[in-house]
Amino acid sequence: MKPIIGMIAGLAALLSGGGAVAQSCDGVQPQPLSVEGAQTFTYAQASGRPLKIHVFRPAGPAAQPAPAILFFFGGGWRQGSVIQFVDQVRALQAKGYVAALADYRVFCRDGTTPVAAVDDAGQAYAWLRAHGADLNIDPRRVVLAGGSAGGHLALMTALRADPKAVPAALVLFNPAIDLTGPLTRGVNGMKPDDGPGISPALLDLAPLPPMIILHGSNDQLVPIETIRTFCARATTAGKDCRLEEYAGQPHGFFNRRTPDPALGTSPYASTLAQVSDFLKQRGISPAP
Repeated sequence: MKPIIGMIAGLAALLSGGGAVAQSCDGVQPQPLSVEGAQTFTYAQASGRPLKIHVFRPAGPAAQPAPAILFFFGGGWRQGSVIQFVDQVRALQAKGYVAALADYRVFCRDGTTPVAAVDDAGQAYAWLRAHGADLNIDPRRVVLAGGSAGGHLALMTALRADPKAVPAALVLFNPAIDLTGPLTRGVNGMKPDDGPGISPALLDLAPLPPMIILHGSNDQLVPIETIRTFCARATTAGKDCRLEEYAGQPHGFFNRRTPDPALGTSPYASTLAQVSDFLKQRGISPAP
């Protein structure tokens, strides 16, 4: 949770100040080179270090090819841990998915901007598809997922995908969709001209697959109104956009394990159930 808390504190300070503020990179650790229970591969070399992808394969003998889901962590494109979604990945692995976590470059580790992160996410997705046969993945059922900055990367990867390799679906936890405003202004080395070309809120949504967005109504970093507008625009364009609003929840709520009386369970369990339901309804879940 520390990377999420740090991101929220830093970006909240940026928003409250109305402009750029200095954000420390103190305490940001290197990414782990392996994750327990996963097969780890290098999908690219960039900025003098290997970029890893950690793949969790279903237990038992391989039968027919399985659906896959690739997660990108959040952290404001400055920090964040590749294991942020490790519990969701293990839960989906147990259901029969090939589930993966991808590292990518961030400012505090690599001195890079969100532009580089978008490039890395595209390479991670391309690597997973290229090695799909070895990993027993069904290429027609590959899903992209992520939270906050990671949700942005999942969206941008889908928008930039080759028409023959568009993901089967998107799973987005409070995704950042507009990089022209205060979320990135004056930080991360972003240039003014960088934002529009990597802002899903401003781009043609025709390439997008079905998507589920899980968002708190009290999100102060990515206001719910912007997500409602985005989903409505996608629906108008003929896209399948399912928005699940969580009343009163803030940014990064989806990993909270404390039971919420309004939900009857924890935000973590509720959002995971919503994701499983969404993928099952769209024929992307593993065979029973």
